Amino acid sequence: MITDVITLRVLMLMSHENTFAERDLTERERLTAHWLLENGNADAAQYAEQLSDATVVGVCGCGCASIDFAVDGETPVSSGMHLLSDYYWVDDDDHTGGIFVFAKSGQLAGLEVYSMDGECNVSQLPDVDRLLPMPDAENA
Repeated sequence: MITDVITLRVLMLMSHENTFAERDLTERERLTAHWLLENGNADAAQYAEQLSDATVVGVCGCGCASIDFAVDGETPVSSGMHLLSDYYWVDDDDHTGGIFVFAKSGQLAGLEVYSMDGECNVSQLPDVDRLLPMPDAENA
């Protein structure tokens, strides 16, 4: 299952095209990203302070709730992604979605939301009280 989830994440990131957007984060986006950073990997919390200077510079063209960040008006230059927090949830219809926040070049870079089973509605961010840590490959 873990290999399938990792493959799904890679394919999802490669297949969607982001649309340029320039706006402030919504309150829900900010709260969700902050929660993910506070409950993420050992180094994730250090990125939380960047949220106060973060804006949205891209939204996913598929209609999901994924967003790209700029911090102080700057977007990261690297294409390498550092996963900071990785969670999933099961909706009321037993469909599974995934959500993670990531950095590039030491800068907060985005919040990714995706359906793990192809059925989960990911057009809105999930409630953080539904989020469960994604099992890692070594402990699955």
